[in-house]
Amino acid sequence: MSKLSCNIFFALLLIFSVALIMHQVLGQEICHAQIPGNGSCDAATCSSQCAQSFQGSFGACFQTFTNRFTCQCSWTCS
Repeated sequence: MSKLSCNIFFALLLIFSVALIMHQVLGQEICHAQIPGNGSCDAATCSSQCAQSFQGSFGACFQTFTNRFTCQCSWTCS
């Protein structure tokens, strides 16, 4: 009987913990913006431009067309 009670307690604890974690994860939204350029993108330059333009952001180069790239900044929306 005590083993069953212990199992039920830990199962409920696990469900409650997962519910709390999902609430925190689902509450975060990511904002994006593109920095215009000439079609070429350098990762280091992109990251520094994003950090200067948007507080707490990071930058990454994304391909838009064949051999054309753009700098996209991403940060947690407030």
